Amino acid sequence: MNGRERSGESSMPPRMKAAVLRELAKPLVIEEVVRPELEYGEVLVQTKACGICGTDLHIIDGTGYKPKLPHILGHEPAGIIDEIGPGVSRFQVGDRVIPNIFFTCGECYYCRTNRETLCVNCAGALGVGRNGAYAEYFKAPTKNLFILPDTIDFPEGSVIADSVVTALHAVRRRAKVNSNHTVLVIGAGGVGQNVIQIAKHAGSKVIAVIRRNVRLQIAQKLGADEVVNSSEQDVGKASKEATHGLGVDVVIDNVGSKESLLQGISSLKPGGKIVMTGESEDAIPLSTFRLCVNEFEIIGSRSGGRQDTVEAIELVENGTITPYVSDKFPLERVNEALKNVAQGRVMGRAVLTM
Repeated sequence: MNGRERSGESSMPPRMKAAVLRELAKPLVIEEVVRPELEYGEVLVQTKACGICGTDLHIIDGTGYKPKLPHILGHEPAGIIDEIGPGVSRFQVGDRVIPNIFFTCGECYYCRTNRETLCVNCAGALGVGRNGAYAEYFKAPTKNLFILPDTIDFPEGSVIADSVVTALHAVRRRAKVNSNHTVLVIGAGGVGQNVIQIAKHAGSKVIAVIRRNVRLQIAQKLGADEVVNSSEQDVGKASKEATHGLGVDVVIDNVGSKESLLQGISSLKPGGKIVMTGESEDAIPLSTFRLCVNEFEIIGSRSGGRQDTVEAIELVENGTITPYVSDKFPLERVNEALKNVAQGRVMGRAVLTM
């Protein structure tokens, strides 16, 4: 028995640095915590980058999702497999990976029909109901992990896990955008920027709605055919003018507020659809009379499943879309990063780098 074993040091569980949410509406706390322990079929991933999402702000504020505290946020990571748990054969130490963030059963009706985000036996989502990747390490079942090609850097790769997957699921699965459509994209932040690119890849005409002119050139560079500044223009009127008075076929609302919904409704042609990726506590400001008379469709869209993750990786790998990572922060500056996101200072996606 060596000195470490006699002193009891060998029995101490490995630890890691993490940003921990201990109280709602309070800054995260940087501290040492016990590293995740692996169960059957799981691997430990060393976090290399983790994107910051608006959902993280809602969790911290106590709106929307409410995980048990203390909690580690972070549902948009990329990293390298550091340790293999029992029963794992698909991966090996050193593999570059990103996750699909929903820990689903794989057996229910929704899991078997590519609607995994609706899994009736869902065990939670990484960084939402389960501890996430605002930390040096995170764990995940192997069925949730996908190889990240060497050609994709970790910051851009991390954004795939939610921002790109959410955009792809909204455009391809929920809106079913095609080349005959005109698509109004409300909100040109991280998710909206990917929506613009994926909708353009489908061959549609894209109108982007921004609130500040500083985002105008970004939206245009990513493929928007027209850009409407909602602080200066009437979105509905501008959309009708751009479609010869008819209105747009599809609205993809990445904001989810009463104001953005009203903008979408006023822009929509009869028989059109609104797909919601943005989330808030606001109710839908639309009478059932108007809904029925115009045969509008209002469709919810939540992140995406495993097939969406496969396709999202392919889109980034082949250069069809490029996630815009505009800001990078070390883990120790996570509260500064969150503040910048909340105040609209981030032009693309903010990412924590480890």
